[in-house]
Amino acid sequence: MPGVRGRTDDREAGLTLVEVLMAVAILGIGVVAIVGGMMTSIKSSDLERRAADAQTAVRAYAEAVAGATYAACASSYATTGFTAPTGFTTSMTVSYWNATTSSFGSTCTVPTDSGLQKVALTVAATDGRATETLTIAKRKP
Repeated sequence: MPGVRGRTDDREAGLTLVEVLMAVAILGIGVVAIVGGMMTSIKSSDLERRAADAQTAVRAYAEAVAGATYAACASSYATTGFTAPTGFTTSMTVSYWNATTSSFGSTCTVPTDSGLQKVALTVAATDGRATETLTIAKRKP
């Protein structure tokens, strides 16, 4: 009955507290999922960037070692023109070809140097998030 006091019209009906709480909970779950996905994307992107930086650095490191003059039984090579980027360390391991065993070994004597060395170069992030290794061969001219 229109005009009767105490009764509400259907047009004046609002939301109940339970409906509002359910809507807020559903929106909250959606926001948490989106923010979680964004954080995963950011972390993944950062790891890929560090790996790309390490790859670039190890290639520059290899170019510097490849340009160095061959040295019989060298334990390492000078890397003129290469400096490890900030946040990265470098290491070099030289192995020597042994014609008798037809394999690379860690020992070399100058008279028996066969003229072939395998140089393993590693560039690693100091925070442990990226490590790249590249192996090159050095030959006596």
